[in-house]
Amino acid sequence: MRTSLNATMHAMVAAATLCLLASCGKTDITPGCGAPFCQIQTLEGNDEWSGHVVNMLTYNSTGNPILRTRSDVATGNENETYRYDQQQRLTDQILHYEDGSYGTTFREWHRYKYHNNEDRPYLDSMYNNGIIGDHPVPVPFVPQLRILIYFEYNNAGQLVEENAFFEYGERWYKKQYIYNSVRNLTRLIEAYGGGSPDTIYYGPYDNKVNFLRTNKVWQLLTRNYSENNTHTAVTYNKYGLPLQFPDNTKGRTVSFLDHHLNNMRITYKCK
Repeated sequence: MRTSLNATMHAMVAAATLCLLASCGKTDITPGCGAPFCQIQTLEGNDEWSGHVVNMLTYNSTGNPILRTRSDVATGNENETYRYDQQQRLTDQILHYEDGSYGTTFREWHRYKYHNNEDRPYLDSMYNNGIIGDHPVPVPFVPQLRILIYFEYNNAGQLVEENAFFEYGERWYKKQYIYNSVRNLTRLIEAYGGGSPDTIYYGPYDNKVNFLRTNKVWQLLTRNYSENNTHTAVTYNKYGLPLQFPDNTKGRTVSFLDHHLNNMRITYKCK
């Protein structure tokens, strides 16, 4: 009887967990979703340019990421440090080569701004090249470029448009994100400067939980608020999260932050 009861309780907890995790991606993130049931610990795969790469992720006590380290550190492939306000909203994304400590240099720094108590940023102020402090510190005698990126969302809290401008007012790009009826991203329409728009298509999707939904930070920084995964995985864990995606010979990769990987493998720590 005890074994049967334990098995039943385990199934009920797993089902409730999956349901709650799914609900975290559909509307504005509630405080309870700040510490998700599963956190991505490592993510690795094959990159077209860097070969096999490994990402290792560190979290704070509330369940939000504070450090991403990668095996392929180089120009354009930096480690990342994340900072938060008292409401655990992402305020800073700092890309750096070393450990990200004060006084070391950064390659790129994003500062996010919010309207009132909303949990999705409306503005990203991006700085290039400087010294890490409480705020971006310019390198002496080196001009610091600043770019302003504005975000817009739909009623489900999914990113639908971003517009980027150089600080002197010239447009850098415009991107539009198109979702289908089941809230999966199907098209990205992007145009740089005064150029013609290009369209990137996504899918087909699986019917499982998008691994990016384990944390709202991964959704924002990967620019993907889809309910499901862009590919069907080889295996999933008991919460419906993918553990490994196949090696696609047609070049269809899976995205995480700035990585676009084949044969992606993910490990989690689940409560």
